[in-house]
Amino acid sequence: MDVSQQHLNGDHGLDGLASECPALIVRGSRSAVLGAEHAKEMAFRRPRTRLVELPAGHTVHETVPVEFAAAVGEFLGSL
Repeated sequence: MDVSQQHLNGDHGLDGLASECPALIVRGSRSAVLGAEHAKEMAFRRPRTRLVELPAGHTVHETVPVEFAAAVGEFLGSL
């Protein structure tokens, strides 16, 4: 667990900028882990990135699974 946690810490922002593939960021509007401004900045900095906010906490896929699946489906359908 300690090693796993160490890999979660730090700034991994440049990792996401290394690819030009289309990307989707799904954020829960009530997330205490990923703030709205940070998510917007992530989407702005990376070309071909779409940000979708859903009414949920951080675990969007668990809280609103139907809406999450619809957002992912719409994104994939746009490729």
